[in-house]
Amino acid sequence: MVSLNGQHNHEGASRRRGPRVTVDLGAILAGRKPRPVRVVDLSILGCLVRAEFALDLGVVVDVRIEMPDGPLPAKARVAEASVDGASLPEGRMFLAGLEFLGLAAQDEQRLRAFVEGASKRRRGANTPAP
Repeated sequence: MVSLNGQHNHEGASRRRGPRVTVDLGAILAGRKPRPVRVVDLSILGCLVRAEFALDLGVVVDVRIEMPDGPLPAKARVAEASVDGASLPEGRMFLAGLEFLGLAAQDEQRLRAFVEGASKRRRGANTPAP
């Protein structure tokens, strides 16, 4: 795993990843031709999106994630990009790891509350019954 500073180490990977939750949220990559994507993994620092098109590594995008409490706009950089190995050849899908570059303070608070709440719910669901 590569940390934000590009060094390969477990500490950096943990810092980059932070608390993450599996989600299924719609999102739009803005531009001349807005394109839909699905957010499949979300953290305070970024997200993993699945798309019908490839994204180029290093490109900066404007993304609008459809959160339960309303749209969350963010500027992000494509930090990782690959073909989704689980997709079929005729319906090939792509994955892209987006690193958030800028969130408004209010949006960062909303995102943090969402990720922490979802993480707590997931931990609670995995707790064995007495």
